[in-house]
Amino acid sequence: MEKEDLDIRLLELMTGELTGDEAREMKRWVEESEEHRRYYRELQVAYARQRGVLRAGLVRRRGERRYRRVARRRMLWRWSGVAAAVCLVFGVSVWLWHGVDEPGGRMLADGGSIVPGSARVSLVLSSGERVDLRAGEGERLAEGTVSLNVGKEGVLEYRDSVESGSVEGRMNRLVVERGGEYRVVLSDGTEVWLNSETELEYPVRFEGRRREVRLKGEAYFKVRADSLHPFVVNAGGVDVMAVGTEFDVRARDEGKVEAVLVKGRVGVETGKSAVMLQPGELAVCDEGVTGISVSRVNVRKYVGWKDGDFVFSDDRLEDVMDELARWYDCRVFYEREGVKEVRLSADIKRYRRVDELLHFLELSTGVRFEIKDKVIFVK
Repeated sequence: MEKEDLDIRLLELMTGELTGDEAREMKRWVEESEEHRRYYRELQVAYARQRGVLRAGLVRRRGERRYRRVARRRMLWRWSGVAAAVCLVFGVSVWLWHGVDEPGGRMLADGGSIVPGSARVSLVLSSGERVDLRAGEGERLAEGTVSLNVGKEGVLEYRDSVESGSVEGRMNRLVVERGGEYRVVLSDGTEVWLNSETELEYPVRFEGRRREVRLKGEAYFKVRADSLHPFVVNAGGVDVMAVGTEFDVRARDEGKVEAVLVKGRVGVETGKSAVMLQPGELAVCDEGVTGISVSRVNVRKYVGWKDGDFVFSDDRLEDVMDELARWYDCRVFYEREGVKEVRLSADIKRYRRVDELLHFLELSTGVRFEIKDKVIFVK
């Protein structure tokens, strides 16, 4: 048996895929000698180490029907010159696990120059002063009787002293840069997670009948319940209205707004149309289309970023790379236009090194990547 075939069979034995006579045959091989037992133990160690690089999720190319053993051969690589550092493959699927920062697979050149996003954000006060919150961790600011606490975990929290001093008309604006993320707790206790390249404008204290904010980009809202004061997100002329609920609003593309409901109920209004969403539904408002489109979706695809995940489902490679470029603050260059249309699904941790992430996309799609400085070349 060739060494590569042996590695594959031992992997299948280790993961319980071999049964019956095939399993008994490989177990006999392992017990034949101390050398075989040592080889099998080293393979188990290699597999355990490799699990640390990956997380439980799926990466695959749409319509791929290559048989199992060919796919496995593509995905095996040598570890310490002795055993294959194994990546479990089912069809052309890669099952990825949470873990340590040890690289899996080959390096894609200058991967160290592109790093995952962090708390890159600035706050524009009502006076127009701009404060870099990265430099002000632990700082305490104030807007009248409302204190602003800049946390050390990428969180800005508003605490209203409920004193008589008025802050009416005072607005603040959070600006999250490309390659950034942030979370803010508004004066009413509503929590907002802001994705990369996002701006959120809001009052220092909510006053009046509506709690209204303005959004450009993407944010996840966990609204503090208050039936007398609905919470309204205005994004590109679309109002998303809630009383107490969780939802995501995306307003990146000109003339297009998407809202996904996770819990509770929200109303979506455009001035011409209005719908009420149920949990698990997506509303799409496109100025080039009459009415509001509503459909049931996999919610994690739209809100996974808030929990530190990339979740793609039958998406074009170009759209996937746009998300990666925004998060890793880099540029993407395509050497072939056709690769933009490759379809894939993925569930991958956002905080992985970019070379690790691209390595597994290579394995599953056949598309090749190269990193130079802050540019990813898609070949």
